[in-house]
Amino acid sequence: MQTSATADVAAASTALRGRVESMHGMDFLRAVIAGDLPESPLIASLGVRTVAAAEGEVTLSTVPQPQHFNTIGTGHGGFLATLLDTALGLAVDTLTPAGTVWTTTDLHVRFRRPMTADSGTVTAVGRVDHHGRSTSVCSGEVCDGEGRVLATATASLFALRQPPA
Repeated sequence: MQTSATADVAAASTALRGRVESMHGMDFLRAVIAGDLPESPLIASLGVRTVAAAEGEVTLSTVPQPQHFNTIGTGHGGFLATLLDTALGLAVDTLTPAGTVWTTTDLHVRFRRPMTADSGTVTAVGRVDHHGRSTSVCSGEVCDGEGRVLATATASLFALRQPPA
């Protein structure tokens, strides 16, 4: 049985997906950065913002909040992995024509140092290393407010749907 909240999320996701699929990825990201379109529901719920987008590169930013930490007081690995997965995927979107939809096929995260309450503003940068018609490969990092690398990642993405050639 679908709850009202579940139905609301499904409706919002369908509406946003329709907008995403009808726009070039860079145009979509520019609209998100300008505040004309919302962040994805997950990213918004985590307090993360898309702050910059250039061809093949995206930067996300957030100030760590209590919910971003694990029980030992360091940044939760899943949170950092989510930042990286999102930055890498959005970097591919900067090169994506309307109608193409990508999904991550693998994500390899390497944790280099802990995120702490003193980390300051945390940024995640994703870059496209290879962009093909059906696969893309990306890399990126999450850094603390002092520019120290907290985690790095590589990922492969696969085009689920493409416009007719």
